[in-house]
Amino acid sequence: MEGCAIAYRRNETAEKLCYVFLIFLLGCLVGWVYEEVFYWITEGLLRNRGVLYGPWLPIYGVGALGIYALKPVKKHPVLLFLLCVAVAGVVEYLVGYVGIHAFGLRLWDYRGLFLNLGGIICFRSVVSFGILGLVFHYLLEPVGEMLYHRMQERTVLSACGIVLTLFAADCVLSFLFRTPITY
Repeated sequence: MEGCAIAYRRNETAEKLCYVFLIFLLGCLVGWVYEEVFYWITEGLLRNRGVLYGPWLPIYGVGALGIYALKPVKKHPVLLFLLCVAVAGVVEYLVGYVGIHAFGLRLWDYRGLFLNLGGIICFRSVVSFGILGLVFHYLLEPVGEMLYHRMQERTVLSACGIVLTLFAADCVLSFLFRTPITY
């Protein structure tokens, strides 16, 4: 009986890791779509602005995980909004700072925008992510969690394995061969 409990916990752990990975991946994908639509509207151009070949931007995935971690604060919408702003601002600033100072890459540029900090973060971006954090917590994540738990465990784990393999391959190939768009 003890072996069954351990096996069940392992599957539960794998499922939780898969769920968190899917949040990361969906954050990456939604971020990529957001950027493509935003720049198509503002510049009239569609081009992959990410550091990877695939339709995903890891900075948004990291931000999604940070915002997901705020789930215990969900009962306090104003605090949740402020924390989403803070998490998004910290993630964006750290990634932007490291990109500029460690790799010599300015992947985005907010210089000239209201309340920007070194062109790395600005008022518009962090407030947008704060609002998106509320949409995530009150609309998207509850629906996603319900759909996720309706799926068979084997299907979920297989899909996660396949997508993780594709994502990892994209990371390696992009590191070796891709030159991202810089500002």
